[in-house]
Amino acid sequence: MKQLLRIALMDSDPDVRAGRKMVISSREEFSIVLDSGGEASDVAAVANGLVDVLVIDQRLASGPGVDFYDAVRHEMGIADAPWCVITTAFEQPALLFSALEIGVNHVVAIESGPEALLRAIDQVSAGEAGVSLEQLHALIASQSLGHKLDLDFIRQVEKLPEKLASNLRRLQSVWKKSDPSQLKKFLLGNLDGLVSRLPVRTPAELVIKLEQSELLSVE
Repeated sequence: MKQLLRIALMDSDPDVRAGRKMVISSREEFSIVLDSGGEASDVAAVANGLVDVLVIDQRLASGPGVDFYDAVRHEMGIADAPWCVITTAFEQPALLFSALEIGVNHVVAIESGPEALLRAIDQVSAGEAGVSLEQLHALIASQSLGHKLDLDFIRQVEKLPEKLASNLRRLQSVWKKSDPSQLKKFLLGNLDGLVSRLPVRTPAELVIKLEQSELLSVE
């Protein structure tokens, strides 16, 4: 028997939440273990519960969905926080960037239909990235990306073993060339080893943090 994927569903609108609950519950392998409006107290409920995937709206009772997930990460630790999908009314590049920056896996525009939400949850459970390196490169170029020199992060990058450091150099080379065909071919899954050694949750978060720390512009 296939193991159930335990999902926490958060949305401040009870009617919208009920609709999404029906969509998610249509899949027998998905089990909703927490259903709430996203109050501040729900951070502890998520941290204390057995949750595999957190599906939250961009706007919760406690405030922005990205802030809620950030609080969950601080409560549980980056490595132990559940995977996260954020739902939004329509595509918003700034929201997508803010979400990816804190380790959210997918941002789903509900206008895309219920299948898009189910597909995002499927991809999360399979460990697939929500964006490609090509999309991430274009997204970062479109944002006013400030530099955040995290010295502890930089020191950890400098201490990477050679095998992982070589993966980083390949990423740096592809990133600097900005060749769409090479960016498209590069699989973010290739960065999983780096993610496991550094204080990030996803490959997309890693790329953003490397760029902010000015570590993608050197080889």
